[in-house]
Amino acid sequence: MNRTRLVAGLGVLLALLVGARVYLSLSAPKPVEPRERIRQLFAEGKVAFESENTEALMELLAEEFTFLGMDKRRLQFELTRFFRNADQPRAELGELQMEAFGGRILVRTPVRITWRDAQDPNNINSQDYGVVEFEFRRYQFRRWWFFTYEDWRLVRVEPTRVEDMPL
Repeated sequence: MNRTRLVAGLGVLLALLVGARVYLSLSAPKPVEPRERIRQLFAEGKVAFESENTEALMELLAEEFTFLGMDKRRLQFELTRFFRNADQPRAELGELQMEAFGGRILVRTPVRITWRDAQDPNNINSQDYGVVEFEFRRYQFRRWWFFTYEDWRLVRVEPTRVEDMPL
């Protein structure tokens, strides 16, 4: 009787472990072709920007992110301030020109931002930044401490016309 319970208990434990392993492997992100993933990141970033979601924008950035001397936290502060003073921000991107270099991808595209003034909703503002260069790098991440997967994060943004940047 005790031996039967022990075998049944071990069988249940083994079934739970195998089931957990299968569940976790099925829920791990599937690899996506790097250029397609970068297009997805731009789409996610555009949606986050237009919905004024700074947290979602920060998730797309690497910890060592830089933009005009700002780090990730400073950019979040500036974006929060911008969203407070702007209404209905929109980002217009041109065609994404990508160059892949192993674990990094450079993307160049024209960028234009439009928004309505919060104080005067009839006034539409826009800023054309010209061609902007974005650098993405591949990073290793863990999900549930067991599974590693690769994803891309934005590490650097460099405008071509620095003097025109309002931030």
